[in-house]
Amino acid sequence: MEQKSTGKRFRSQSKKKKGGILIGLTALCICLAGGYFVYANNQKQKLKDILAQSGIYQGITIDGIDVSGLSKEEAVALLTGTHEKDAASQKLVLFYEDEEWTYTFQEIGAQYQVEQAAERAYNLCRTGTEKENLKALSSLLKEGEEIPLEFSYDEIKMQDKLIEVATAFDKEPENSALTRKGGQFVISKEVQGRKMDLEATMLNVDRVMESMKGGRAAIVAEVSEPEITYEDNQNVTDLIGSYSTKYTAYDKNRNTNLVVGCNYINGTMIAPGEVFSAMGGLGEQTYARGYRDAGVYVNGKVEAGMGGGVCQITSTLYNAAIFAELEIVERSPHSMSVGYVPLGRDAAVADTYKDLKIKNDTEYPIYLEAYAANGVLQIKLYGHEVHEAGREVEFETVYEATIAKPAEIVTKDAQKPEGEREITHKGRTGAKVTVYKKVFQDGKQVSKDWFSSSSYRAVADEVTVGTKKAEAVKAPVIAPATQPVTEPVTEPVTEPIVQQNNTDTGSTDENSFGIQ
Repeated sequence: MEQKSTGKRFRSQSKKKKGGILIGLTALCICLAGGYFVYANNQKQKLKDILAQSGIYQGITIDGIDVSGLSKEEAVALLTGTHEKDAASQKLVLFYEDEEWTYTFQEIGAQYQVEQAAERAYNLCRTGTEKENLKALSSLLKEGEEIPLEFSYDEIKMQDKLIEVATAFDKEPENSALTRKGGQFVISKEVQGRKMDLEATMLNVDRVMESMKGGRAAIVAEVSEPEITYEDNQNVTDLIGSYSTKYTAYDKNRNTNLVVGCNYINGTMIAPGEVFSAMGGLGEQTYARGYRDAGVYVNGKVEAGMGGGVCQITSTLYNAAIFAELEIVERSPHSMSVGYVPLGRDAAVADTYKDLKIKNDTEYPIYLEAYAANGVLQIKLYGHEVHEAGREVEFETVYEATIAKPAEIVTKDAQKPEGEREITHKGRTGAKVTVYKKVFQDGKQVSKDWFSSSSYRAVADEVTVGTKKAEAVKAPVIAPATQPVTEPVTEPVTEPIVQQNNTDTGSTDENSFGIQ
């Protein structure tokens, strides 16, 4: 009985102890909660107090520079002073191979965005609601905030600079030049063409400027190769075709045109596959370019025209080309025959509707040499002989038909005596001819083929005929004899005789040298 009674008392005391602990814990929690509440209120108030500050909040840096407590203006001044020296010393260098173009940051409008960075720093924890700002401020004070300093440049200014560089940078390809001095060829090096790729170069500039420290940006260019290289010109070693014609010295203007025209085409390089235009080479025939008025064919007559005589240059060139066996793309005969080349082997040019075009159908460049002096017009074509040694060509003109002169054109002149005739323009017969090409190998003819056909118009004589009638002459009256006669004698009446005048005025013979 005593043992049981003792156990009950023990359990009763244990319950009392547990109750006391719970009460103590409850009181402690209440105290802690109260303390936390007070602490939280204090912290919130502190955050509110910080939030109410006018400067940039604590813990904010821009590009590693602490800007806490500064106003926006002060932050801008601090950043500008720090980076101004760096910006002034930085440069952008555009380069292509060994060429360079250098620009300061100021020239391309490059700068650090300090105002934007200061604005962003100042606005941290200020753009939301109070609750959002307090939360952001709490995080800021614990972890801090680094704001990068952005960098930019004026793209329009940079593009203008690239265009400026491109003006000097871009160039057309230049063929290797071949000239003759003292009877020898002098060869220059060819030059590649290039054109700046503005868009691709601008991308290179962007990548370099991202570093905020400038640097070197490569110019991207499209390269074009010249048609004729130094090595190509080294193959120009052979005289592949030549021809000469004669001219007289009586027409100074025409001779001037021959010299001027030869000077314009002398030294021309004809690339492989290129078609050479004689009119393009001779250029516009104007007084300013050295040409003068001389005889040209107009409607069957010879009249003064600018550049008269250049057809002798093109005809001489035509013959040099056919002896070189080059392809003739375009050729027109004259309306009437000329005297400086065989019939069927002339080449007329006129404004935009007649041209001589020759194609270089070899794989090598051709050098054209032309000069006129001392009554001889000479054209030589130099290239690389592609035909077999011992090959020669000849051209034979065959008359297919002779075209008779049309009926003479008669003009009546009442001021000239009746029956008097004057040839005011001498006509000519026309012709149809065929030119055949004959090929010889080692002196033996191996072929004869049609080469070209040409027609030359016939031109009528122009004659002036007088229609003025002669006045009648009265017979003289003879007085009777004073001495006696056995029978009267009567003198006969004599009529006047009118002679015909068949005069040739000496109009220009267009078959002679010196006409067109």
